[in-house]
Amino acid sequence: MNRKLSTLLITTLLTLPIAFPVNAEEQEALSYSPKYKQFDAPEEKIPKYFSMEKNVVNFRGEGKAKFLAVDLKFMSYYPQLVEIEMEHLRPILKNDVDRVLRNQTYSDLKTPDGPDQLREELLNTARSILEKHNLYPGLLEDVYLERFVMQ
Repeated sequence: MNRKLSTLLITTLLTLPIAFPVNAEEQEALSYSPKYKQFDAPEEKIPKYFSMEKNVVNFRGEGKAKFLAVDLKFMSYYPQLVEIEMEHLRPILKNDVDRVLRNQTYSDLKTPDGPDQLREELLNTARSILEKHNLYPGLLEDVYLERFVMQ
């Protein structure tokens, strides 16, 4: 390649507009599939919580426990999701959360990562409910166990 052509090629490449990718977190806040209900991005990234307290179920205690009691807090940065939408879905969430809790076993939950695996399963359950109701599941960030008692 001759010098003149190389210089022209480099100059052309340097003057082309370059689109820098937005990090995944910002891109998710800006847009997601139009099949889901759209929410305005929050002005400040302040976590909001949806509480589900007093979830007490009979579970597979394997002779060591009979009841599992869990209080949950679901977290999102979108206040509209936790204050309005999830409140409307409370009966469905309660039903499916209780189903997940009833299917737990004492031996799985007593392991060091047992509660974390339970959190992951509960988060996936809640996200699937949101998706079934045309709410973008990625807006629900996490779930926290405020109370976790096997008795």
